[in-house]
Amino acid sequence: MEVASSAGHSVTPLGGRTMLDLGMPPTRYDIALDLSGLTQIVDYEPNDFTITVEAGMTLADLQRHLAMNGQFLPLDHPQFERATLGGLCAVGRGGLRRNSFGGPRDWLIGMRMVKADGTAIKGGGRVVKNVSGYDLPKLFAGSLGTLGIIVELTFKLRPVPASDQIVAIAANSFDLALAAGRAASQAAPFLNGCVALSGEAAANARSHGAEILSDQPALLLRANGLESSANEVLAQALRAARQSGLDGPELRTAAIVETWQAVTDLELQTPENHVRLRLGLPPANLIQAQGVLNRRLPDATTWIAAADSGLLFLDVPGVDAETVKSLRNELGPLQGRLTIESAPIELKQACNVWGPGGSGVRLMHSIKETFDPQAILNPGRYVDGI
Repeated sequence: MEVASSAGHSVTPLGGRTMLDLGMPPTRYDIALDLSGLTQIVDYEPNDFTITVEAGMTLADLQRHLAMNGQFLPLDHPQFERATLGGLCAVGRGGLRRNSFGGPRDWLIGMRMVKADGTAIKGGGRVVKNVSGYDLPKLFAGSLGTLGIIVELTFKLRPVPASDQIVAIAANSFDLALAAGRAASQAAPFLNGCVALSGEAAANARSHGAEILSDQPALLLRANGLESSANEVLAQALRAARQSGLDGPELRTAAIVETWQAVTDLELQTPENHVRLRLGLPPANLIQAQGVLNRRLPDATTWIAAADSGLLFLDVPGVDAETVKSLRNELGPLQGRLTIESAPIELKQACNVWGPGGSGVRLMHSIKETFDPQAILNPGRYVDGI
């Protein structure tokens, strides 16, 4: 980084390369800095439920190591065999279980980074609640590699639950699956996952390992903890789903990790020549927002919705910048934020893939200038051209 800074070369940090489509292409691209070789465990204290690892370790490798001590890091990410922990934190988003687990910021307690000029800095520590001052790990999480290079991370952990269960119920339509999911999440707020899938999404997930799904729309429920409490949570959720009109059989599986990962991986499986849109909004507004999208985008194919957190993905065979702008205006009163996840470069250049930056844009630019005054780290990829 010191050499790149001196020469004025732009740098794009890379990990597992699972989210390269996210955001705008960098306005300059001189050096690709591959961090996937940083794979060591620096420090692990099972009794303290904390671990420090290098940023190139994959999420799958970390989970396998932690499982030997009956622990895990409560984060979901698509393609977890490839996704690195540094990349996961740079993207900074919670997955389909974010209502239960949150995102990377909620589990980070320490981080080491390298600034654009080559200066090494750190934030947080290796034990919970041991420092005060600015929380740099939370600032860098979600910055998409625009503030510095993440090289080391410290996480707090959780014990593996005694019981982990998944139930799938087929639905006659995605609309019915979503309505049942909203009812289930309200009746059972301690669900560990509540995902509605269109028929295309369910069939895709089945082909990648979720064998309890078919080519029909479906509602997928997950609960864990003590066996008695997991059973009770699922029972509450299923009663509410039935009352909403789901009448299909309840299918269960012992392949918990494989099933859930197949569904999680749908986030990165956009059909060719389709645009992937992502909507986040308050869960109470999800059904109304889905109605808006359904009306304005009648050709939409794949639908995936976390009914408990208000997260929705959909694929559209064709959409233009004016349609995106109109959708944002219509979804605004519902507190919805629509982003373009994957699209042809022409569409990305024609509209703001992130949506309006809001009142925090000025502060974000100021932070960028402080950490990367030459704007050599992923220039132009993030919100408002940062």
